[in-house]
Amino acid sequence: MSATEPNDFFKERRSFTEIKQEILGSYFNTWCNIRLATLKAEAREAMLYIDLHAGDGQDMAENPELPAISKEYLLKSIIKSPLLNNSVRTFFCDKSKAALEHVSHSMEALGFYDELLQPPVPLNNSDNKAQMAELLEAGCPSLAFTNPFISGYSQQMLIQAIHAWRTDLFMLLCPENMVKALAGKKVSQPLIELFGERLQNVSNYCRKEKDNYRRQEYILDNLMGVLQDKGYYTLLFKVNQPGVEQPYHYLLFSSPDSHAYRIFKETILPYSTYQEDNIPVFAANEFVQAQFSLFEQRPTYTIPNLVDRLVNQASLYKYKSIEKIYELDSCGTNYTRENYVAAFEQLRKEGKIELLNAKTMQSIRQPTPASVVKYSL
Repeated sequence: MSATEPNDFFKERRSFTEIKQEILGSYFNTWCNIRLATLKAEAREAMLYIDLHAGDGQDMAENPELPAISKEYLLKSIIKSPLLNNSVRTFFCDKSKAALEHVSHSMEALGFYDELLQPPVPLNNSDNKAQMAELLEAGCPSLAFTNPFISGYSQQMLIQAIHAWRTDLFMLLCPENMVKALAGKKVSQPLIELFGERLQNVSNYCRKEKDNYRRQEYILDNLMGVLQDKGYYTLLFKVNQPGVEQPYHYLLFSSPDSHAYRIFKETILPYSTYQEDNIPVFAANEFVQAQFSLFEQRPTYTIPNLVDRLVNQASLYKYKSIEKIYELDSCGTNYTRENYVAAFEQLRKEGKIELLNAKTMQSIRQPTPASVVKYSL
């Protein structure tokens, strides 16, 4: 990870590898700790980290050592923990055979490589691919780094991972790849299978709409819809050009597990810009809003809207802590733990709730995440 503060990280244009190293590196250890608990509870032997974009494309052409450097931090994290070193199976692939071979040799040259109890496995032959597929089908929890718009194998793996329903998906997407994969005359068979009935709508929209940004948004909406239909939570982070709303990368995280989703959401928060009411927009860099619209675009997520939401859900959340309500209610929204504290403070001032100390159940005035909510509606 870089030495730059998170809120400054995207103030300069970042490469694919820099984004991957920064954000994935920040999340990886926490994800491993979550999954270690899963292994213990379910008596499973392995968890998987799958990198389907190991060569990092153009970044490797400019600096051949970058892909190995970007993986060094993750591998070091594994050997620091005996439990992780014994449990994590790492698989890596790239659409370029030359890049895959280079990355493989670079990792083997790392000074600590021999300390890995489970050496990384290149997905360069049918036996290695079958080994990974067997572990996925066995229900081993996994984290996959992928871009399903760049190769047929990454598309097939996404379908398999969704089917297994135990894979957290970390997708770093390039806008031009999305449009090229779905707006052209020929769409690959795995993408046809992935998008299903949605594909015709995507194709029709992309054919009529000439604005690439709107095309990208529509494709992403439908991809997230596919994942949500399968029971996945999704979070989209837009990496805008500094100063303008023009994403040069999209980071889409998806998980069937609310805990893994919520932890990723909290990992990405320091990199996001915020509205005036302290609600994140999950985009890098502020930009000047276009002035041509006759009507002001109102944000979907606001503190007043959250207050109304919590009033409407009173029967579900009575006598629960603010922290628990945040865990149950925030998935699929932009709201943070701090936003829930602020909303319940407003409800207290309006006399619609009473806040209780979690230990004594006595009334208190200052809300904290541990405070218990007693509705007075």
